[in-house]
Amino acid sequence: MPVVRRSRVLDVRASARRGSNARISRRERESKLATRMLSAQTRAPLMVPVTLVYHWLAWVLMVPLCFVTLLALFASLNERLEGGLWKSPPFWFFSLGFLMWLIWFLFCARPVRLYVWGHEMTHALCTILCFGGVREFHVTPQGGHVITTKNNLLISLSPYFVPLFSLVAVLVFLSAGLYVDLNAALRLPWGGSVTLWYGFYCLIGLTWSFHITFTVWMIGKDQPDLRINGVFFSLCVIVFVNLLVLAGLLLLASPGMEPADFGRVWLRSARTCAEALSELFRVLGQLLRG
Repeated sequence: MPVVRRSRVLDVRASARRGSNARISRRERESKLATRMLSAQTRAPLMVPVTLVYHWLAWVLMVPLCFVTLLALFASLNERLEGGLWKSPPFWFFSLGFLMWLIWFLFCARPVRLYVWGHEMTHALCTILCFGGVREFHVTPQGGHVITTKNNLLISLSPYFVPLFSLVAVLVFLSAGLYVDLNAALRLPWGGSVTLWYGFYCLIGLTWSFHITFTVWMIGKDQPDLRINGVFFSLCVIVFVNLLVLAGLLLLASPGMEPADFGRVWLRSARTCAEALSELFRVLGQLLRG
């Protein structure tokens, strides 16, 4: 209706400029009014961008999930450390591998081409898993691209939360276990012994450190993959899945810890957050009332 009213004002001004004797008949005014009203009723429906929906979904769903999972991860890690995790060889060898790569990343030449290859290969593999096709695969030290016939959230964000080289290390060790006893003790020249499993934990720590350091480094370079579904939503998904991967690594390094144990800690953390939020709303309500 405001559009109709503005149109009528413009029509009267235009007729006034044509002369004081010019008059619009009642039938013409009714016809123009009907035309304006019809056009207002047949306007295109309001379109909400998908990225805006994802943005609010991130605030309503993903941010709470990330926060609760982070709390559960810290609580589980604290429990395991108090229970002696810091004394276990898997924890130390994983930490050793993680620190080895972190030092290399900070102070030595970075194998950017290797990371770009893994990044684009993850895109390609996830496309195939989603029954899509790969038309072109290109990698250079300056960057790369892969042209696919399909795209979705998993395909666009998978390189940021799928540690491809860690998965390769797992496959290599599982395959080696078919021919070699991974529990066999290897004597060290200076005394003591280790098993091949310790090397596995060290390699997992190194490759996951490779994944997480390059992921953080690349996100700061305005990646087009993040803009497809909205940057904020994409970052929330990346953080959430990487926290789940880290929880899985904690389970791997803690032989006495089961997935159900982490699930119970997660539910306890979620209940604690819900109670704290409820108390916050109650206090705010009291302040607003007076």
